[in-house]
Amino acid sequence: MTQGASMQPASPGLADSAGLAAPRATRMRTWRSLWVQVHLCLGLFIGALLVVFGLTGSILVFWQEIDEWLNPALLTVEAPPPGQEAYRPLGEMLAAALQASPYGSRVIQIYGPESTEGVFAVYAEQPSKAWARIFVDPYRARVTGVRAYGAAEWVPSSFMDVVFALHYTLFMGETGVTLAGIAAVLLTLSLLTGILVWWPRAGQWRQAFVIRRPTNQTRLNFDLHKTVSLYTLVMLGAVLLSGVDMNVNGPYVWMVQLFSPATRGPAQAPTSTPAPGQAPIGAERAVAIAAEIYPEGELSAVGMPDSETGVYLVGRRHVPGLSAFWSERQVAIDQYSGAILDVRDPTNRQSAGETFLDWQWPLHSGQAFGMTGRLLVFFSGLASPVIYATGFLMWWRKRKPRAASN
Repeated sequence: MTQGASMQPASPGLADSAGLAAPRATRMRTWRSLWVQVHLCLGLFIGALLVVFGLTGSILVFWQEIDEWLNPALLTVEAPPPGQEAYRPLGEMLAAALQASPYGSRVIQIYGPESTEGVFAVYAEQPSKAWARIFVDPYRARVTGVRAYGAAEWVPSSFMDVVFALHYTLFMGETGVTLAGIAAVLLTLSLLTGILVWWPRAGQWRQAFVIRRPTNQTRLNFDLHKTVSLYTLVMLGAVLLSGVDMNVNGPYVWMVQLFSPATRGPAQAPTSTPAPGQAPIGAERAVAIAAEIYPEGELSAVGMPDSETGVYLVGRRHVPGLSAFWSERQVAIDQYSGAILDVRDPTNRQSAGETFLDWQWPLHSGQAFGMTGRLLVFFSGLASPVIYATGFLMWWRKRKPRAASN
């Protein structure tokens, strides 16, 4: 190679690449800085609610077991010997529940027991909108106790109801229901921005998934925040997103229908055809009609008609052959004629949106995957205080030097 050749400038292609790389790296740093700030603001302003939702949610994963343990005389009964565990007719149980409720009450929902020692829970509403849960021994059709709730009662009296109210309404009634739903949206955005902040640079993928060694207090705090968030991300995201569905269902379904127009929502719900002079058939008859055609599984719930065009909604759980994850069927029945108007189960969903919506409650409660799913939700809830505390400490340590310099 000649001396002149060795003095030639770098090729134009390499120079152009280097020139383009610098602005690209600058833009990436700018965007990352923006996402860091968004993530920080969301965490500081609503991160504490993640702790509230997480801890109460962990308790609610096992709410029935805890409630029965705390209140055995109210929520459990002695089952008859094997082979004699026949329930009394549903009509007898409803009559006993109404006798124990204030005059003028109407039954709005019935829930079946989860075990052979469990009780039926009958929800009865008064004209004042005060309501009660009446617990009925299914083998003897006698009331074991009543929990009453005021029309504007924000903080109930029993422990599990307090946990439910805090988790679902933040002790703020209907306003709290909406606020909790909005908070769940913002917390979901916080998780998404956290992914963008976490996303490792080239060559640093292994470090992004572990707590690094050797460590110090600052690095340990950062790595705990990073790894605990990362390994609970999917479960927390599913629980938060399904929580939006629980609290602001109308807008949530509308959003799903934008992406999946064939999805049926409240507007497409079946309705009864009023018949002049004809009284409703009653819950007991509705359950019998559903069982004649769909006898599989066990009775889980009965929704009562809420208007002249409302329907009976008969739910059965543990239906064999439906799904390995969530095997429930719901049958809608005309309250006058007894005709079956609609059947909803995993085999007859009409769109991807319906599948998505039907998964919300099973994912939120963890029941979609049995005990494994419940434990995943339980531990993701317990991780919430760790995520918030480590994030807050990182912000606090960075804030102290700035405060000292001022």
